[in-house]
Amino acid sequence: MARHLNIAGADRWNDLIKDSLQIEAVLTYQIDSARFQVRGIQPSEGDEVIIEDDVLGRLFAGIIVKVELADTSPDRTEKVWQVDVDDYTAMLDRRLVVETYQNMAADAIFRDIVVKYCPGFTTNGVRTGAPVVEELIFDYKPPSECFKELCDYVGWQWQVTYFKDLQFFNAEELAQPAPMVLEPGGYFRNLKHSIDQQGLRNRVYVRGGTMLSDPWTYEVKADGSARAWVLPHKPHDIQVRVGGQLKTCGIENVHEESQYDFLMNFQEKYVRCSAQTQTPAQGTTLSITYRYDIDVITMVEDIASQQAIAAVQGGDGVYEHVIVDDSFTTIDAAEAAGLADLREHANPRVKGSFETEVPGWAPGQLVTINLPDRGIQGTFLVQKVTITPCTPEKWTYRVEYGGRLLGIADWLQALWKAQQKKKLNETALLHKFFYGAETAKVTDEVQGTLRTPPWKVGDLDAVCGFVMCAS
Repeated sequence: MARHLNIAGADRWNDLIKDSLQIEAVLTYQIDSARFQVRGIQPSEGDEVIIEDDVLGRLFAGIIVKVELADTSPDRTEKVWQVDVDDYTAMLDRRLVVETYQNMAADAIFRDIVVKYCPGFTTNGVRTGAPVVEELIFDYKPPSECFKELCDYVGWQWQVTYFKDLQFFNAEELAQPAPMVLEPGGYFRNLKHSIDQQGLRNRVYVRGGTMLSDPWTYEVKADGSARAWVLPHKPHDIQVRVGGQLKTCGIENVHEESQYDFLMNFQEKYVRCSAQTQTPAQGTTLSITYRYDIDVITMVEDIASQQAIAAVQGGDGVYEHVIVDDSFTTIDAAEAAGLADLREHANPRVKGSFETEVPGWAPGQLVTINLPDRGIQGTFLVQKVTITPCTPEKWTYRVEYGGRLLGIADWLQALWKAQQKKKLNETALLHKFFYGAETAKVTDEVQGTLRTPPWKVGDLDAVCGFVMCAS
């Protein structure tokens, strides 16, 4: 079995300093990295690095981001270089995206960005069937930021593979089983497991901004003299009916009074007759229908978490928390944010790690641990995998796991994030520049009339040396 460390197309495995290679793979869009030391010719920043194993295939690929002198031989004839490499994300972000997308499927938007702004990358891993995006505006943003924003909107995920293929997929596809279950006598060692209750909460109050109520009707009987009526609220989407007949209603100091039957004042909360409108007769019913601002406030809780904690600690097991954010303008958005917070914090944070030589580990897998003698039972998300050479035939995998889906977009959060972005983007104006090259060709053209010598004196085109004098 052979291993390869290709730097700028040349295999430098034999130049690799023993025990210096370390590969770190992390969840989805987060940047994978590699570190190693090589002797001899200095690698250059920007060089492509590919690490492969003849049995396991490609383990890493990316671009060198940093090169430093690490050591020299005693006779100073040979130098050792410390090399840091990131995955292809840096190459992905060489251009800036300037686009507006409306009512398009998220996967179609993803492909469009790749085609226009990510030369050299493929989209074989882009799944179809993504939710439709109402509106997204990208104003001179790197593609990776655009992809992250798109993921936040629809609750999907993206990542770049070691073969320059961009993947866009439902986050649920991450939940694949790990290569093995951790049980007594299994092929693993150095297991560490801890529980942190800091930040625990299982009842969340969400205080947002304001939203519009359902249409509400305020009725009043005309007294035959009043021409203005104060309303209980500041009105939106107002309609005025007099005796059952719909009248036109404009906005005071905004609309031309002569064109409306009534005018309303939002700040002062009243409706009045226009100058040309007759005063309603006594006993006539005025029906004023409108919507008004109401506070967005809600509460969500995790009953199962409360019961589990109460069984251990006693009491009701309730841990409360409040979220204050005026960008929530619907109850649905506020509840979505609260449920997302519960999902993150309703249970104690679990952290753990172990080492193994069993291959096939990757971030996003679900590892089941069944070690009742150590008090550890459950299924946890693999969040980080560090790979180092163990023997000429084996690699060591250090696996870090947790009890929360760190790095995975939550569709509940996506709901209110999308709403917030829509609110911010409504007035955006993009300026997109197009550059090209134009050429102009200039030539000289000489037109001549052939003449037959000899030339005679007095001719305009006579040339000395070829002159014939008259006798």
